Amino acid sequence: MLSPGDRFRVRGGPIYVTDEGVKSPMGERGLMIFKRYCERGAEKWIEAASVTGGYVILWVGKSHRSPVVSSLVRRPYRVQKVREPAA
Repeated sequence: MLSPGDRFRVRGGPIYVTDEGVKSPMGERGLMIFKRYCERGAEKWIEAASVTGGYVILWVGKSHRSPVVSSLVRRPYRVQKVREPAA
């Protein structure tokens, strides 16, 4: 369970599949700061800030092909909360 301000590590995410079947990862990687979790019907995503700068939208719903770009496969990100060191 994440709360606003929590730090977490992210991996996985969308891939692009060429006509030849070559898969290219298109997702964000690394350390993020949780802002909020959103749901609209079956769509689920996390809004977060990258620690290196920028705002990201991380898909966490079911895997499926993009309705806009047929070669893009929306795969869910894998999220792991970062433990804060004990004071």
